[in-house]
Amino acid sequence: MKVIAIGGEPGSGKTTLMWKLVEHFKVEPKYDSFKLVPYLQKDNVYILGKYEVSETFAGTDRMSMAVQPEAEKFVKSLPKDSIVIYEGDRLFTASFLEKMLDLSDLSIVYLETSKDVRKQRYELRGSEQNETWLNGRESKIDNIRKNMVLLFSMQTFENNTMENQQIVFDKILEIVDGK
Repeated sequence: MKVIAIGGEPGSGKTTLMWKLVEHFKVEPKYDSFKLVPYLQKDNVYILGKYEVSETFAGTDRMSMAVQPEAEKFVKSLPKDSIVIYEGDRLFTASFLEKMLDLSDLSIVYLETSKDVRKQRYELRGSEQNETWLNGRESKIDNIRKNMVLLFSMQTFENNTMENQQIVFDKILEIVDGK
């Protein structure tokens, strides 16, 4: 099984990238509003989270804060040839990533953006996340990036432009295809 976890600070382009993956794989909704682990599926590709048109905050941000144990059970229940892709704060934690490392061939895709670009993106989407909250997310991400257990599963990509994002998108497709 392959698990691709996409992380980065708020405004780094995680959800925009996931929308491209949803479109590429033509995944279909397989969830209802009462499930803790909503997902989209096409063949052996599973994208965790809710992706509905016109949502500013989609993906795992739409999951319960207590989703990790259920998400672990869900991943364990999948066929061995499955590919699981997710992004976002709910599942991009050191403890969950370490569990995925034990269960799968884990690839961590970290999106790095400049503060100026993130600030522009916050303004474009009308984000009201305060500085304290944003600093907390920055510390959390820094701790994950320094985690020696996860270090060798992580690749960092600049994601300041649409051209940068296309490079990341292509790399994810290579991981899916086993290249």
